[in-house]
Amino acid sequence: MIFNSNLFNNQNKIVDIFDKLYTQVIDKNKFLAKIRFYSLQRFSIRVIVNLLIPLYFILTKNNNEAKPPNKKFHSPKLIVSLTTFPARISRVWIVIESLLRQTHKPDEIILWLSKDQFDSIDKLPKKLRKQQKNGLDIRLCSGDLKSHKKYYYTLQQYPEDFLITVDDDIIYHTTMIAELVELNKKYPRSICCHRASYIKTKNDKILPYLDWGVINSKQGPSYNIFQTSGGGTIYPPHSLHCEVLNDKVFKQNCFYADDVWLNIMSQLNGTTVVKADYNSVLLPVINFNNVKLSSINVTLGKNDKQLDDVRNYYIEKLGVDAFANCLKGEFLRS
Repeated sequence: MIFNSNLFNNQNKIVDIFDKLYTQVIDKNKFLAKIRFYSLQRFSIRVIVNLLIPLYFILTKNNNEAKPPNKKFHSPKLIVSLTTFPARISRVWIVIESLLRQTHKPDEIILWLSKDQFDSIDKLPKKLRKQQKNGLDIRLCSGDLKSHKKYYYTLQQYPEDFLITVDDDIIYHTTMIAELVELNKKYPRSICCHRASYIKTKNDKILPYLDWGVINSKQGPSYNIFQTSGGGTIYPPHSLHCEVLNDKVFKQNCFYADDVWLNIMSQLNGTTVVKADYNSVLLPVINFNNVKLSSINVTLGKNDKQLDDVRNYYIEKLGVDAFANCLKGEFLRS
């Protein structure tokens, strides 16, 4: 059988099709959920996606959608920034490829790697190195700021540009960046995201993270929206407090929760958040021998502790409660 790449050259991109299919699998029937029927469906889709999508990317590498973005010399630029670690390095190229094939091309895609973990770009996986010809910029940095690398160095070096943060284990739908850019045009002073939770409060207290609700539709702008980088988040220039680059503080109080840190920096800066009208469970890249920080932070309550630690630090240092606006219960709907 000869593979015909034209099978995929239509408006319904294969990634987008699987993204919708995966999201539509919900536990509708209690009995079927109890016997893990839906779990099996989701697992099957994940396996198929992780076999088919990489193959699709390889076989369609000469398609127009896979061509590198045009280099633009303008300001501000649109920069996609992410990081990864050894357990995921062999398959992060799949994530990068989904970013290179966006309908709205970013000006740069930067992958930050710690020299403590990777001593040379030449020793990185071949598929990843090849993507440098298509617009990927791989940069090695001293030390290891863990997941904070995804934003830290880009904000430090490009403070006047737009930053889009993404994770290293998600296959992104083809209009992810375009949707964020359009939302930013409508709400230029807000941080816009594809994935978020509603920060629940009661009696002037923030409830535990596990009690928060996931937002599945367009909401905001609001101080009660907690953005995460999983679905893609766009940060306009100066939308985060200047303390965002204070690595001494986040190393001590919030080293394993970059999302918590970035949310507190937006709260301190008085920046609202808008959740896009996009609902997805997010297509995962299957990695073996790797631990998800989100699982540790959520199930073990680490998010709550780190949020409290940073919040209390700035109450003491600046005399300001980062969540003062959030505690007012203001939740604006557009």
